[in-house]
Amino acid sequence: MVDYKELIEGYLLNNFIEQDRLEQILNHLREENEDKLIDRKNFIGHFTASAFVIAKKSKKILMLHHKVLRKYLQPGGHIEKTDINPLQAAKRELSEETGIDSETLFYKCIEPLDELIPFNISVHKIPENKSKNEKSHYHYDLQYLFFTEDEIPVTINELESSSFEWIEWENFRNMIGYKNIAKKIELIQSSGYRTQETFLSKIVSQCTFEDISCVAVQHIIPSSIPLIKTLKKIFGDRLLVCAKPNSVNQEVWNELKGLGVRIKIASRDDKFDENFCEITSRTVLIDIGGYFVNIAQKRDIPIICIVEDTENGIKKYEQNLLNTNYPIFSVARNPLKRNEDYLVGMDIVFGADYILHQKNLLIKYMNVACIGYGKIGYGICSRLREIGIKPKVIEKDHIRSVKAVRDGCEILINRDLSNIDIVFCATGSKCLDILDFRSLKDGAFVVTATSSDDEFDLNYINGEYSINNKGDYFTEYKNEDNYFYVLNQGIPANFAVNSALGNYILLVHAAILFILQKVVKFEGGDNLHSIYSLSETDNQYIAQLWLEHFNK
Repeated sequence: MVDYKELIEGYLLNNFIEQDRLEQILNHLREENEDKLIDRKNFIGHFTASAFVIAKKSKKILMLHHKVLRKYLQPGGHIEKTDINPLQAAKRELSEETGIDSETLFYKCIEPLDELIPFNISVHKIPENKSKNEKSHYHYDLQYLFFTEDEIPVTINELESSSFEWIEWENFRNMIGYKNIAKKIELIQSSGYRTQETFLSKIVSQCTFEDISCVAVQHIIPSSIPLIKTLKKIFGDRLLVCAKPNSVNQEVWNELKGLGVRIKIASRDDKFDENFCEITSRTVLIDIGGYFVNIAQKRDIPIICIVEDTENGIKKYEQNLLNTNYPIFSVARNPLKRNEDYLVGMDIVFGADYILHQKNLLIKYMNVACIGYGKIGYGICSRLREIGIKPKVIEKDHIRSVKAVRDGCEILINRDLSNIDIVFCATGSKCLDILDFRSLKDGAFVVTATSSDDEFDLNYINGEYSINNKGDYFTEYKNEDNYFYVLNQGIPANFAVNSALGNYILLVHAAILFILQKVVKFEGGDNLHSIYSLSETDNQYIAQLWLEHFNK
């Protein structure tokens, strides 16, 4: 039996903007069982199914003139109990009303993970029909899209239709009730419908995840929405998102909650355990920053694998690898992540510059240092150079130091921060301690690329400095000898603005999903004391799909 609630929720994951319009259906779904929802005698409302058939060459759409309603409509009708699903019902109605065999058409599947999700859902009122003793009621029409190369012969059912017509597209666009549907079809036919969610869905379309749960630590920010929506499609109510506490966008939180995503706030304390994460059945874990390190060292928890996204997170797993009891996978050092890391670095500078503007300060005229010249540090320094700054770099890796010099940076060999106006911390491994804080110039600004508990060694600082919030973006640390400011409360500066990573972050999200798919297919992860990553072949495949999807 088709789960119509799941079908509507799946549709809304791709069409969240229509949620209010479909609230009537959702309310009805909460009150009626499945049989009642396809019963044509349910005069509150019931589901129907229809087919839009478009001839590509002539750019015309097939419409039938309905005898009772006396207007042109697409082929379609009621869902029968003998229909396997609404898509099959739409095909049957198409055949009965036009004589067209759907097998001769191309069905445009909108959702790679579920072919039953329609391209559009229409809620419309049907007038009373006294001859059939039918009261006025609503149809919840599940609409499916088909294409044919040329116009094909039609044999109408004269009991229901008086005529048919292949209607010119411009005329169809102007028909009452079809304007928005026409726009949606146009979008589907163009590259504009190559959405982020459909790309991620394609990555995992070759695998089912039945009876598997997922717990995912995530930033609740706009760039996380496509991944979380895709996880919701895959796992449904078996998905639990654990939000990183310092990166929660309330609008995004509300949107995800509106889509039925279960969200809790993650924490670093002992309460963040298998009970908090609801790990009671076979579960995959997605991590950002090593939140599951302690859980990974426990035995007899039904964990299939853990996938870590970040460099500082994977370092935590490496430190505890001998005590880890579950397969660990990483995308932190995947070549596909270089694009994201580079753009994150650029955005951190943009965020810091935005914050400093609140104090009428311009980063362009400051003496700037960056600790760490890894992937994000490289992005930070690249952006600094673009705006005319020659950054000073502190990097313990000599090879990276050579690269920094080659790129036009200056190496700060003696780690002297006394003349630095702003320090970017991009190591994820406690690059500043109490000795560094004491050496900072009065009024200096400190910016983190990861969480402050990862970038700072906070031993002694609370006892030595008084801490005062100076607005949302500035935290002052002050004692008798010096004072400095940590920007954005120690949260990465790019979270102070709408971080823009475009479609490049999807490469990393795709790699995470691809790992889940491979693991579920039992393709590796037997050695518990190694960290696995995708092969070059896998990465090439993901990059190829990305190019096909977005490079249009």
